[in-house]
Amino acid sequence: MKSSDEIFQLIKSMSDKEKRFFRKKYILFISDDDNNYLKLFDEISKQTDTNEDYDEKKVKEGSYSGKFIKNLSFHKNYLYNTLLNSLAFFNKDSKDNFTVRNMITQAEILSDKLLYDQSLKILQRAMKIASEKDLLNAKFEIINAERLIGKYTNTAEEYTVNSEKFFAEQNDIIELQKNLLDYYILNEKVGIFLRNFGSGRARDKEDLKEFDKTFENPLLKDIKNARTFFSKYIFYNLHVQYHLTKHNFEEAYEFSKSAAALWENNLNKITGKLDNYIYSLNNLLNCQSRTLRYKDCELTVARLKDIERRFPENITESNKVFIFYSVSVLMLSKYISNTNTAKLISVEDDIKSNLNKYELKITVYQRIILYYFLSCSNFIQSNFEKCLYWNNKIFNLGKTDLSEDYQCYARIIQLISYFELGYTDSMEYALKSAYHFFTKRQRVYKYESIIQKYLRRSFRIKTDKELEDMFREMKNELNAIINDAYEKNAFDAFNLIPWLDSRIRKIPVLHVLKEKVQVEN
Repeated sequence: MKSSDEIFQLIKSMSDKEKRFFRKKYILFISDDDNNYLKLFDEISKQTDTNEDYDEKKVKEGSYSGKFIKNLSFHKNYLYNTLLNSLAFFNKDSKDNFTVRNMITQAEILSDKLLYDQSLKILQRAMKIASEKDLLNAKFEIINAERLIGKYTNTAEEYTVNSEKFFAEQNDIIELQKNLLDYYILNEKVGIFLRNFGSGRARDKEDLKEFDKTFENPLLKDIKNARTFFSKYIFYNLHVQYHLTKHNFEEAYEFSKSAAALWENNLNKITGKLDNYIYSLNNLLNCQSRTLRYKDCELTVARLKDIERRFPENITESNKVFIFYSVSVLMLSKYISNTNTAKLISVEDDIKSNLNKYELKITVYQRIILYYFLSCSNFIQSNFEKCLYWNNKIFNLGKTDLSEDYQCYARIIQLISYFELGYTDSMEYALKSAYHFFTKRQRVYKYESIIQKYLRRSFRIKTDKELEDMFREMKNELNAIINDAYEKNAFDAFNLIPWLDSRIRKIPVLHVLKEKVQVEN
């Protein structure tokens, strides 16, 4: 039996089109003269628009006939399975693998009815799609179905020849699948490795050695080793991640261009893997920002936002959420980097206007990152109360080992914000909390240790001169590690030195950052 929460979440995830399809068409498949199932669906659907949680009491207050409510658990389970069938039917042509899987099922039904010629015609059409879209599993199944039909329709001589051909084709598919699987394994290994560092950037010598070792794999030495379309995509994507981690931003940009071009030049494959196309544009946007190609960033943002119009039948709610998250974070990052406060305010306003729609749909891992960049945006504008607001949203998520680096930097911003606002009591509590968080982490780095040391020392400062001297010492210690290969990622995520300069020179941190941007340009 499905829980009430499961059916609530399923209906909540459905698009308006999927709900209309169920109400007007698929509901006809249910034998229910009193429309009890439709009433139940409508009541739960109404709750998903207004409630965060399922309220069974309201459901039971509905006007259902017979003994429907007495068997509510059974009926909820039946409705849940019916909704899944409705969604499968509604989406059967929206993704290539759905389409081909449906055609294989149709061919199997025709074959069972001994309509072999009709079955083969459908299988041939399915094979054409599967070949164009690189659907290896489907191709394997289609060949199986063709071979079984041949067993009943071919002569012994014909079947001997054809079965050898079919087995050879299936063996080739297995080799391609093995190639793709090897790339998937590398992709997951790198993804899990980087995710363990929260900000996606390793900062430990031994960890980086392990990271480098992964890329010694022969499969990652030459694109020719990638034998399928998706193997090629993974090859480019892994090299993007590698060079971003190593701060080789120009190299990362070149690989991100190749990955995006791979999709753009194979538009026929996009409908089957829209999420991967979106990720490739996300990586391209990240690398364009890193390499200061700001005009190109605008074009890529436009391409991302245009995906819903270009692929209206294929885009999922998950795709829309990720595009919102991706564009939000990367645009904040871009305008923080070039200190464009007018644009930052505009992006923040746009994010806040859409948070009600997307916030709880974003994964916790990504939500932490989004809140962190909103905090950073306000930090460079010296809006320290707003920094506290966004940081508190991170801390209110509860204990999690997701995005630990960003949680760490958020705590540093929190401490500085309390310091700037003169909230001494709050700062003392936050310092203890930060200290506890740092010591609980498996990895303690120089950057965080230096900041923590001086923040603790600040409680003993009695004069402005002592405070200024402390800021200078702190700046000198941080400058001494800024080029450390294992610490520079921390400065990349949150560089405290401009703030220290602003305190020493008694000017807003934004002025210091603008001077830095002018020098770099």
